[in-house]
Amino acid sequence: MDVFDTIYSMRAMRRLKPDPVPKDLLEKILSAGIQAPSGQNTQPWAFLVLTETANKKFFGDRYNYWLKERFGDLLLKNDTSSPYGRTIKAARHLGDHMHEAPVILMVFGKRDWPFNVKEGDRKGNAPPSYGSIYPCVQNILIAARALGLGASLTTMHQMFEDEIHDEFNVPRTHGIVATIPIGYPEGNFGPLTREPLNKKVHYERWT
Repeated sequence: MDVFDTIYSMRAMRRLKPDPVPKDLLEKILSAGIQAPSGQNTQPWAFLVLTETANKKFFGDRYNYWLKERFGDLLLKNDTSSPYGRTIKAARHLGDHMHEAPVILMVFGKRDWPFNVKEGDRKGNAPPSYGSIYPCVQNILIAARALGLGASLTTMHQMFEDEIHDEFNVPRTHGIVATIPIGYPEGNFGPLTREPLNKKVHYERWT
């Protein structure tokens, strides 16, 4: 598949079939991820792959709880007449069925400070190296699409990250940057609905 065909037909796929994803396909996707560029070539990424039922249930139960805790009544709306309404409905479905996703992939970033920022000047748990994780994540999403697999990016893990560290023995030197459920999609890829480019691009001055 041409890379532009892949990009122009790739969308968040939150409804996934329970069919298992072959390990060789998963590793092909992860291999594409680590080809991404990174600041100073530090390659600060690491992955935690959940495929076992008990582990996915641990994650899924907490994900669904915090999704409802955070968005509350918004998730109860059943308006499917707008793209936003359909997205909310799909997000609710993902919360209810996260534990059924064949693969729950967590992408971690190393909590280092490659630009020699003094410890007293460091703010929060998202050092500059986290910026190098998203090219890796995008490679993963593109590779999944190219292989006919659905995926979507979520950051709801932020609400229970400490529990994840404790449950799965993740060292505190690493923080979760993105969670990506992966599986064969129930729906179809593309076409995408996007605003025209001329509404988003400004040349030389913001107009």
